[in-house]
Amino acid sequence: MALVELSREGSVATLELNRPEARNALSVDVCDAVVMALADVARDPQARVLVISGEGSSFCAGADLAAVSGAEGLHFLPRFERMLEGIARHRLPTIAAIHGAALGGGLQLATVCDFRVATSDATIGIPSAKLGILVNFENIQRLVLLAGVAVAKQVLMTGRSYTGEEAASAGLVDRAVPADDLAAAVGDLSGDIAARAPLSVQGTKRAIQVVVDHLSIDRSRAPDELAEVDRLVEAAYKSRDLQAGIRALREKTPPEFQGI
Repeated sequence: MALVELSREGSVATLELNRPEARNALSVDVCDAVVMALADVARDPQARVLVISGEGSSFCAGADLAAVSGAEGLHFLPRFERMLEGIARHRLPTIAAIHGAALGGGLQLATVCDFRVATSDATIGIPSAKLGILVNFENIQRLVLLAGVAVAKQVLMTGRSYTGEEAASAGLVDRAVPADDLAAAVGDLSGDIAARAPLSVQGTKRAIQVVVDHLSIDRSRAPDELAEVDRLVEAAYKSRDLQAGIRALREKTPPEFQGI
């Protein structure tokens, strides 16, 4: 079974994560499959909009625990980041159609899309602090640029989950709709964009990305500061606390973090 399904109806392409048995959890193989699908749709001259969705009960429940356990997480991160950059810089405008869980890497995936429509009862958040993971700099910066400093601190430091309605109020998603209305809402938005002049839409996306790039800190401009954050990310992935957090999640018990 393919990890990602790519289809197109008219000028609207859909990239669907296809691991419903794992709530579309991300692994190295899933990230690579998404990158390949992004390249395929980029070559399709008929596609004008790309919708990203998830098969089954969830949009994306985050990274597969096996992918982030200890030092393995450091191997997963480059492939995950490659996937996110591929979405952020894709020539087509992208819409995340969020239902069920969009947690951890799932919310980070939605964050790099141009638009986010969620069901009102979706479960949205980044529970990294509950596990002992430190989100890498690039994704913290994306979250700050999307929703602001205060919301980013709430999301990342508390690890709490938001409903779709709460996420819309906080600026994490653009709109929350009843579950039965998600397909129609995404269809209306994608149809509106697809009906506009492609050179204008795609040029606007590229121009806004240039603005974001100039507002952002990158590794060439702040190498020392980012190297420090990288060391903190690596320390978290190698910590005993992460193992304790994963064990507690699996055993459904409260984690006992010691800061080591």
